[in-house]
Amino acid sequence: MVFSLNAHQSMLRCPRCRSTLVQDGDSLVCTNPDVRLRYPVLEGIPRLIVDEATELTSEEWNAVMAKLGMSTNRS
Repeated sequence: MVFSLNAHQSMLRCPRCRSTLVQDGDSLVCTNPDVRLRYPVLEGIPRLIVDEATELTSEEWNAVMAKLGMSTNRS
């Protein structure tokens, strides 16, 4: 089963900080540059459990945001 964030984006938020999530392959990534968590999507089901998330390095997070065309600048 393939998960698509588009159908659920208004309902799903990062459980740690409540920021929006973006889809990157088989995972969801928090858009907050201070949090930078990657949540797995297993068998089409997002696992939004902070203890199961992977913290991305700043470089990894910036690469994901750039790949998705999102700004990484803080205002």
